[in-house]
Amino acid sequence: MQNRHGVCAAYIDFSKAFDTVSHEKLFRCLYSYGIRADLLTWIRNFFTSRTQQTKVGMALSELINLLSGVIQGSSIGPVMFLMLNF
Repeated sequence: MQNRHGVCAAYIDFSKAFDTVSHEKLFRCLYSYGIRADLLTWIRNFFTSRTQQTKVGMALSELINLLSGVIQGSSIGPVMFLMLNF
């Protein structure tokens, strides 16, 4: 910048990528990496039986089961995303 040369920057938004992780594909991938038994059961229980509901104003949508996506804001979510895409 001091020599008046251009500067390029690239930004990558992973927020939508986290939503696309198939739970079943993730579990198969973890199994192939040797993650089995109690640890795989714990991870499976952590990711399954989760629901989502949307609120607009005072109206609430129906509850739906989440079949994909990692839990954003958790420590394990990004790790699982990377495991699947490594």
